[in-house]
Amino acid sequence: MKIKAYSSDLLSSNMYVISENGHAVVIDPFRDITKGEGLTIDLMMVTHEHYDHISGVNAWKEAYNAPLLCSEACAANLGDTVKNQSRHFDVFCELQSWIKQDKPVDTEPDYTCKADMTFNDKTEFEWQGHVFRLYEIPGHSQGSIGIYLDDENFFSGDSLLEGKETELRLPGGSRKQWKELGEPRIKAVPPGTVIFPGHFNSFLKE
Repeated sequence: MKIKAYSSDLLSSNMYVISENGHAVVIDPFRDITKGEGLTIDLMMVTHEHYDHISGVNAWKEAYNAPLLCSEACAANLGDTVKNQSRHFDVFCELQSWIKQDKPVDTEPDYTCKADMTFNDKTEFEWQGHVFRLYEIPGHSQGSIGIYLDDENFFSGDSLLEGKETELRLPGGSRKQWKELGEPRIKAVPPGTVIFPGHFNSFLKE
């Protein structure tokens, strides 16, 4: 199995392409569909509904006919340009200071997409001899999830970034949901797990 990380021009958000036996699962797809060439894309997943993590969903669906799986809460916000942040993402890029943005980004202010499959709380499934386990971890957004792969790897979206406090102040963020469910599930990720975050490099959970 290979896990390849690619960084987008949207605040350097990460897209992950996980491949095995010529098949692949894509997490947080951005608009560069060439990263799937030569692979059968079985599934897409998004860690949450913010534009920089969903911007490629429609392009990958069109190119590879790949279905999208996310939480039900995430799915409810994908079709709302305010809740998915596409409406104001260009302005947010200009105002934010936590990631260096060298040049203006090309955004789609009316961008929406749709989920094909959803879940509540948690779900798991097998793929190419591997096991994915998905858990809701609301707080950063209503639809945030964490994705375990074989209990050794964890795709955390923006709910766990190395050396960064989890951002709870964006539209849809909730300190209450974070304290009640999101944070306990993040703290329960075992030490030594490889974390694949929504931004920046992978790291080991301490």
